[in-house]
Amino acid sequence: MSDMQTATSRGAVTPASLLRVTGLHKAFNGVPALRGVDLDVRAGEVHGLLGANGSGKSTLIKVLAGFHDADAGSVSIHGRERRSPFGPRGLRDEGMGFVHQDLGLAPAGTVLEHMALDSAGDARGLRRVDWRSERRRVRDLLDRFDVRVDVDATIDMLTPVQRAMVAVVRAVGGQERTSDSSRHGQILVLDEPTVFLPRHEVGLLFALLDRLRANGDAVLLVSHDLDEILQVTDRVTVFRNGVTAGTRKTAGSTRDDLVQLILGARDEHVAKGAAVVRDDRPPLLSARGLTGNRVAGLDLDLHAGEVVGVTGLAGSGFEELPELLYGARPARAGEVVQDGTVVSRLSPAESMRRGVILIPADRKGQGGVLDLSVMENMSLPFLTRRAKGFRIDWKGIEQQAQDACDRLNVVPPRPAAQFGHLSGGNQQKALLGKWMDTQPKVMLLSEPTQGVDIGARREIFKLIRAAVADGMSVLCATSDYEQLVEMADRVIVLDEGRIQSELHGDAITKDALASAVYAEEAS
Repeated sequence: MSDMQTATSRGAVTPASLLRVTGLHKAFNGVPALRGVDLDVRAGEVHGLLGANGSGKSTLIKVLAGFHDADAGSVSIHGRERRSPFGPRGLRDEGMGFVHQDLGLAPAGTVLEHMALDSAGDARGLRRVDWRSERRRVRDLLDRFDVRVDVDATIDMLTPVQRAMVAVVRAVGGQERTSDSSRHGQILVLDEPTVFLPRHEVGLLFALLDRLRANGDAVLLVSHDLDEILQVTDRVTVFRNGVTAGTRKTAGSTRDDLVQLILGARDEHVAKGAAVVRDDRPPLLSARGLTGNRVAGLDLDLHAGEVVGVTGLAGSGFEELPELLYGARPARAGEVVQDGTVVSRLSPAESMRRGVILIPADRKGQGGVLDLSVMENMSLPFLTRRAKGFRIDWKGIEQQAQDACDRLNVVPPRPAAQFGHLSGGNQQKALLGKWMDTQPKVMLLSEPTQGVDIGARREIFKLIRAAVADGMSVLCATSDYEQLVEMADRVIVLDEGRIQSELHGDAITKDALASAVYAEEAS
């Protein structure tokens, strides 16, 4: 019997545990994030890790990676117990590789430099890099996983898809250089790896996971996409409020089973209700012949009382449309009409003045300031209104932020909390609350629930539908079909920057959207 397997009492063979976490605790400023979680990841499996935002998933990963030190508990890897702190390299030298939500890539560095840093960057003393040999190694590694990128390209020159794939291959390559991983199996930790991947390219990542699984390695996959978890994992563990809610085999489990473990209750879909579109009035926002880098001659009207979804394949133009309409990205041609007026010099400041707001997909890089408090982030649109001479009414701002946190169920509901310490879903709710307090007429959303758990999604959907019922217009650009089914009154599908098709009401289903998006590609 190999060291990758153990015999059970019934004589069956069960894969050995590559990673075992027992009773792990971690608190920040006295607030518990982990309350004694347990986790067992076995050789030759893809193990899903689920939980609502703030349940402790990311905290656990950062403890294993050496970003945080655990307060109590133990971690065993390849059967050997390790106690925190693990040092700045975490458990990497034990055969663990990590791909975090932010990918951990430096924009100005090349693909080759990132790979070389993992290969020789931690060697003691001065060492000359054999760039010819390193270039050959990196090309072979990329070719093995069918990642077609120029090794001399800087990270900021790559598409989001290419960046994510480079991060995954980098993590795998970093593991392969350790002797322990070659003997005992690798453990790859992926934290929301498909967030930046177009749906038709997710299969590339899943094929990589299958190769690792077949090799006897293990993958710990963190995701909020329940369909992905059901499709690719062997077992799944759910965290709830910093404790382990349960572990179960994926085979035979349903979406509702997982939701019940995550929330402690069965899923309740938000009733979308019939749209009351005010098409008897001028549109709140229009575009005529709008052209950008991808969008080509687009005509569009957004009326009060409707949610308009926009989707398509990566590069179809749906990603850049919100920024074009907002003025955050300059248009090459066409015009935009906001609140009945043709805006000759479209800019974010002019859009906000006319009641048009944008919530970008990159909430950490563009939506909020991670090092500031929740209150400071939520106060930015109101500083001039709250200023009295050279003084700012911070007490009034704090009360406004507290009201928004309570109303939107932001956890923790403390305006003084650092924005960067909030989970993804709570960051998004705080940003929505900030802009909703400006009483906008048009809200432009780009991937509004990206990396957001199912409970927070429901709260965000309710908030948006309530605002639309009060007469606001919403444009939601996303590749998440389920989100469009639940939220949109009509959906336009773009192909090569132009409207290929449009779906309305009950005709908006996941199958119909997939058929419309891939229709042109198949023809």
